[in-house]
Amino acid sequence: MRKIKISVLLSALLACMSVHAAEPTANAEIIKLLEAKMPESVVLGAIDKSTARFDTSANALIRLKDKGASAAVLNAVLGAGSGGAKTAASKPAAASNERNPEVVSVVVDGNESQMQYIIPQQRTAARALGFGGVATYAQLNGTNAQLQIANPSPEFIVSVPKNAQPQNYLTLANFAVGKNAREVMIGGGYMSYSTGIHKDRVRAVKTEVLPDQSRAKEGFVLVKVSPEAPLSKGEYALVLYTGEIRSIGYFAQAANSYYDFSVQ
Repeated sequence: MRKIKISVLLSALLACMSVHAAEPTANAEIIKLLEAKMPESVVLGAIDKSTARFDTSANALIRLKDKGASAAVLNAVLGAGSGGAKTAASKPAAASNERNPEVVSVVVDGNESQMQYIIPQQRTAARALGFGGVATYAQLNGTNAQLQIANPSPEFIVSVPKNAQPQNYLTLANFAVGKNAREVMIGGGYMSYSTGIHKDRVRAVKTEVLPDQSRAKEGFVLVKVSPEAPLSKGEYALVLYTGEIRSIGYFAQAANSYYDFSVQ
């Protein structure tokens, strides 16, 4: 009798697994978009329009993250999968499409991709054998950024706190390349000490508030940033003064954030 019960249970379990495997899921389509490096907005739009079932198991979410899914994409998948196949009345909440203020996107030739920020190390050194005073440098490891850009006129999409002016919240800086690092002077002087990225390393930018603010997080404004003149080949970073201007709930460390890239 015991063997019969076990057999019945195993049969029922296999039947459930077979039904589950046969159900269509939209995860595979989202993975295709992620592998093709499609912009986050395209991926979110595909999730919003999909009527297939999303797999929201831990393993499925980990696989999506490994493929490059952002927090916004993962939240949209969770929202879409919470009620099974979607209908017009069960679309994810609009909040799932809100842009994380820690995300900066670069737009090159119409293609948008996310950047990752770095908290730089700092070093202090004497200038001109001490006759030039002391300087502090922000230093990024490695001689090249992972993000390589061929177009010398990229655009950036940045979430700027409403309590800040864009030109005071960010700086586009050109980095000097050393033996094992890239660096820029952020303070120094001889008779007195001043702070801020050295003006010789600052590249002028234009800022424009985007007309569509539907994805802006509460308390932030989406702004397009672009260099006033084409950038020469070299190492750069878009620096956000997140350690100096309040952006509550984001950027865990009380430090400025550097989004680095190379122009080829």
